[in-house]
Amino acid sequence: MRTRILPLLVLMALPALLPEVPAHAERRNPLAGQPAVRRRTLMRKLRFEVTPQFVTSINQDYKHAFGPGINLQFHLTDWLAIGVQGVYMINANTALEDKVRDALKPLGPYNSYSGPQPNLQIHDDHVMGINAVFSGYAQITPFYGKISFFSSLFMNYDLYINGGIGFVNYVSNCCRNVDTTGKPNSTPGAPDPNTQNGHFDGLKVGGQIGVGAHVYFNEWIGLQFELRDYIVGANPGGLDVNGDRTLDSGDVGVQNNLFFGVGVTFMLPPSARQSR
Repeated sequence: MRTRILPLLVLMALPALLPEVPAHAERRNPLAGQPAVRRRTLMRKLRFEVTPQFVTSINQDYKHAFGPGINLQFHLTDWLAIGVQGVYMINANTALEDKVRDALKPLGPYNSYSGPQPNLQIHDDHVMGINAVFSGYAQITPFYGKISFFSSLFMNYDLYINGGIGFVNYVSNCCRNVDTTGKPNSTPGAPDPNTQNGHFDGLKVGGQIGVGAHVYFNEWIGLQFELRDYIVGANPGGLDVNGDRTLDSGDVGVQNNLFFGVGVTFMLPPSARQSR
């Protein structure tokens, strides 16, 4: 009897002598540490972007501004870039400007009209146009991917935002700079503010913010669409705004100069990198 019970006791005591092991083996995720997308085309990383553009203003009160420009960027990563933009512009009258000119007295000497509003010549001399904009900025690209047309044509695209420092160069015909007697006036306190030179033209410095998108035909050529806002202090009308009868800094206000641009993008080098 004892020979039968002893082996049974040994078997029952054996589990207590062995080290504890987990009841269930720990499962490992085979995708842990792996990239979200393999062999992804890095359209921007460590590439130089050159984009000739055509840019036009979309909110100027008196003078439309439009012309050729260029965008130069270097993409430090696939989502971060630094760049500069420059645009040279010509001007054309807006519909509002045509109405204002039609409502003013005809051209004539500065001292030929004593009304509170300017005559046509004074208005034409003071109203501002924009002949150039520049910016230096940083850009991030948080959204990118592929789009499909009719399930047969596939293109890469991205959406970006940027911001930095902006420069707007205002120009005018100002100024005859004479007082109401027709004599030269060099002081801002002349009796008639219409004959004063407010010095509102010139290069203005401010901020620039923008949004845009690329659509790529292949790895190095695509289209760019963007909207930029150059925010500076200016006086587009060039005349007395606050009614103090003096042209000075009190007549300057914050101006949002919106420009829309479309261009052809070239990415260099022509071949894009591939992720692992």
